[in-house]
Amino acid sequence: MQAFVDWIFNHLVLGTLVLTRLGMLLMAMPAIGVGVPKRIRALLALVLTAILMPTLAAQCDHPSMPTIDNLPELAVAIGREALIGMLIGATTQMVITGLQLAGEAITSTGGMQLGDSIDPTTSSSMPALARMVGMLVTTVMLITGAHRVVLRLLVESFQHIPPGNVQFTDSMMDAVIVVMGNSMASGVRVAGPVIAALLLANLVTGLISRTLPQINVLAIGLSINALAMLVVTALTIGSVAWLFQEDLTANVERLSSIWTTPDV
Repeated sequence: MQAFVDWIFNHLVLGTLVLTRLGMLLMAMPAIGVGVPKRIRALLALVLTAILMPTLAAQCDHPSMPTIDNLPELAVAIGREALIGMLIGATTQMVITGLQLAGEAITSTGGMQLGDSIDPTTSSSMPALARMVGMLVTTVMLITGAHRVVLRLLVESFQHIPPGNVQFTDSMMDAVIVVMGNSMASGVRVAGPVIAALLLANLVTGLISRTLPQINVLAIGLSINALAMLVVTALTIGSVAWLFQEDLTANVERLSSIWTTPDV
């Protein structure tokens, strides 16, 4: 028992660094960062840290590993670990946020802004359709096991970037920029068919107003827009799942290449 206690005290700094990277990942990760009680998240981070500690301790006991001897160095190391954890978790969240852009574009084009509500993730007003897309993508992530892929990526980061030896490169920032661009492009791809249908509905409404001016075009136009938006959205909403899996796979491969080739 005394040997176990001594081992814990000898690796207390390592455990702090591992817990920081894990904790920041769980805070930024969808379906866990929001909606899960803080005690559950803390317990999950502690359990995962306890599982990883024996392997990481054997890896970090190598003589070539840098040592942390004072408090300022520890503070800097904790900050670096937090940024790495946020990088992994935020890439997944950015994919979902980019797809939620489709819901916002569809809502604004269809004139349905009155259905906005507060999104617990961003604490800002968001259309109900965008929230539905976010919940759909989160459900797909849990069903397909994408959360396990993200955790596997975290384990790979520990193997290639040991705790306390984090070095930031330009490729990390490039990866964030590429993820943001691809996520916005995916949102536009999802919203494209619906927006095209709404534009066509507006053209039909304009044609009716020119040929039959005695008809209440405002009431007819709102009904046609709402019908077109609901029908086309119901037919194309399944593409969100495919685009999410495609983007997440590409992002995981991109980050994995950063871990394996950190000098790029």
